[in-house]
Amino acid sequence: MNAATAGGVLGGAVTVTVSHPKPQPPNVQTANAKSSAGPMSANPSGTSYASNSVADADCAFDRQPPIGGELRIQVRTLSEPAKAFVSHTARCGTRGVPLKAIGNEAMACDLNKKTGHLAEQVVGRVRDQLFVIDLRMHDPSITQSVLREKAQTVAEIVAGNLF
Repeated sequence: MNAATAGGVLGGAVTVTVSHPKPQPPNVQTANAKSSAGPMSANPSGTSYASNSVADADCAFDRQPPIGGELRIQVRTLSEPAKAFVSHTARCGTRGVPLKAIGNEAMACDLNKKTGHLAEQVVGRVRDQLFVIDLRMHDPSITQSVLREKAQTVAEIVAGNLF
């Protein structure tokens, strides 16, 4: 997600921070740079082909007051993503709502702990990648249902990028 899209979700200009928990070199290999191998070439079974993947990352988008807000997106590649999904969604308890047509599975729940600060979380899974979206708004005019719609839109974008 880019700053302009995040700014649309948060309702104004944002600052962006991206970090990688395990920095890795770019996944650019000979087969990616030229069409000698890979699924779109004359040699679809080429052994040196490896797709460009989305690396594990933490993205933070912050909108400053007077109407502040935060959007945090975390993506992790896991050996057992289904178990991690269950673990993460257990935090929602009875407030969890399954989201249809977002990745392999996704769930949303409110995380309202402070008065006047609405928070929504979406946990989703796409193949072996787990993503967690935390959206917080400090806008008294926004409702929980509007915040959930915004979080769901972000989840659709993230899941689409991971597919």
